[in-house]
Amino acid sequence: MKLLFTAIVFTLLAPDSVALADKIAAQLGAMEKHLILAKSQPPETKPAPKKNPKSVKKKGIDKVISQQNTFPGEKTDFNGYDRYNKVKTASGHFTVICPKVAAPGKPWLWRSLFWGQLKEIIEADLQLVEQGYHVVLAFGNVHGHPSGNANIDATYHELTTKHGFSKKCSMASISRGTLSLFTWASLNPEKVSSIYVDNGVCNIKSWPGGKLIAGSGSVGSGDPKSWLGMKKTYGFTTDQELLAAKISPIDKLGPLAKAGVPILMVCGNKDTVVPYEENDVILEERYKKLGGSIEVIIEAKGHTHGMKDPSPILTFIKKHTPPSSSE
Repeated sequence: MKLLFTAIVFTLLAPDSVALADKIAAQLGAMEKHLILAKSQPPETKPAPKKNPKSVKKKGIDKVISQQNTFPGEKTDFNGYDRYNKVKTASGHFTVICPKVAAPGKPWLWRSLFWGQLKEIIEADLQLVEQGYHVVLAFGNVHGHPSGNANIDATYHELTTKHGFSKKCSMASISRGTLSLFTWASLNPEKVSSIYVDNGVCNIKSWPGGKLIAGSGSVGSGDPKSWLGMKKTYGFTTDQELLAAKISPIDKLGPLAKAGVPILMVCGNKDTVVPYEENDVILEERYKKLGGSIEVIIEAKGHTHGMKDPSPILTFIKKHTPPSSSE
C-alpha cells in the first residue's frame, strides 16, 4: 500500500512518467497476488512421530488397571498390590486387595478375622490375587450374631452393584471367624460359590465353651471371657441357655447343602483349642447326611492355620468359581 501511494504521488508530480507508473502498478499487482496466495496456503506441518505400539498398549493396560482398582478407601501397597483400607459402606467398612488385572467375571474371596496375621494364609491368597481374584476383608459379628450380617450385606451390595464383582463369592475363615461366615452364608447360600474353613470353630460347646463349662461335653481348653461375651451378645443369662442354642455352624448347614455349596475343611488332629473331633468331624457327618459335598484335609498339627503347600485349597476355590459375574 505504501508503494502504491508513492506511485500515485509520483504520477501526479510527473505526468510525463505515466509509463513508469503503469510498470510500478503492474509489479504491485503481482506482489499482492503473491501475498494472497501465500496466506491461502496451509502452514507447513511436521509429520507426527510414530507411536510405539508397546508403549500404547502399556498405557492402555495401566488405564484399565486404574479404573478397575479404584475404591474410596485409603490406598496402600500390599506386597506389590493395591490395597484399599476401610472402604466405607452403609453399615460399616471393608478392605480389598486388588489384582493387577481382574479375571473374567471379577471373582473374589471373602475373608474375616486374623487374615493379616498369618503368613501362610496371606501367601496362598496372594496366589489367587496374582490370578485375578480380589481378596475382601469384611467382618461380621465376632460371636456370629446375625447383627453382623449388615456389614457383609452392605459390602456385597457395594462390590456387586458398583464394581462389577461376581454375584457369587468364595468364602474362607480361620478359627472363630467361622462363626460369622456360616451365619451369613446360611442366609445367603445363593451368593456363595464355595466355603473353605481352616481349623474353624464349628461348635460353640467346644469353643468358647470347652471343659470349663458344665454340660458342654468338651475336652477343649475353652475361653471363659469369650463365653461370657457370647452370652451377653445373644441376651442369655445362663450357661444352659447358650448350650441349648442352635447358633453353631453345625446347626446352619441345611440351606447350604440344599443350594449345593461345596465345603473344604483343613483340620489339625492335635488341636486342643478347637478339637477336631468336636468340630470338623461333627460338621462333616451332618453335611454328608444332608447331601452336601464336603472335603476334609487332616494334618498333624495343633491350632495353626494354612498349609505349606496350599495347592489343594487353591484348586478347590478355582474349581468352584463361577465363570462369569452373571452366575
